[in-house]
Amino acid sequence: MWKFGKHIFIAFPFLLLMVSKSDAQNKVYHHNVAWGRLVFTDTLNARTRWELYLQQRTQDDQNGGANLFNERQFTSYWLWMHYQATKNIKLSASPIGYFDSKVLIVKPSDADQQGIREFRFSIRAEQETKYRFLNVYNRYNLEYRLRDMKNENVFKPNWRFRYMLRFEKPIKIGSKTVTLIANDELMIQFGGTVKNNPNVFDQNRIYAGFAFELVRNVKLNLGYLYTVQQRPSGFEFDRINTFWGILTFDNLFSQWKR
Repeated sequence: MWKFGKHIFIAFPFLLLMVSKSDAQNKVYHHNVAWGRLVFTDTLNARTRWELYLQQRTQDDQNGGANLFNERQFTSYWLWMHYQATKNIKLSASPIGYFDSKVLIVKPSDADQQGIREFRFSIRAEQETKYRFLNVYNRYNLEYRLRDMKNENVFKPNWRFRYMLRFEKPIKIGSKTVTLIANDELMIQFGGTVKNNPNVFDQNRIYAGFAFELVRNVKLNLGYLYTVQQRPSGFEFDRINTFWGILTFDNLFSQWKR
């Protein structure tokens, strides 16, 4: 039964790519984005770890230019706690996350709009399967979002479910290990804020990149993320080219203990 279910979940996000495709009757906007993330993390005990994400996204202008840093698009501060329940299952919770997201620019006036403030609370389960040549991860994430949609200091709730299928392949290069990464993440939303919108489908993100340790306890991830995002109208789609970088500082305090 598990094997049957596992293959369903492996196929699931790729089948859903068909949902994210827009036909000729839909409006499609193209964007170029840079996404940077600083991660500070450390262990609390043998099974528990905390992480703090500091994130910034910038975007080009309405003409889809090459300047990825033309306008701010997103700023966030996101705290996570992780618990290694078994050898292959990790449970996580985010007690709080703060986000300030600006609209993706399609006309000059969009650049002048205020960002949408959001508080987010999340739970996550991740299951790892190690094969001889490849590691496979299934990740399930449920978010409760409170967003000030009209900048009136009124935060309206909705839910978002996220499923990610990720593949990792470690490769030894000299004394270093480089990990090749590919994943596909599907997001669907429901609840009060979006209940009257036609876009139950929210986003589909496809990523390819690599990670390696720069120096002890400092890791760098670089990659490319392609996103299809549906707007509230239901017939407008954003297609986003994102250039992604993550700098992780591991064992932030424990490395100094004697």
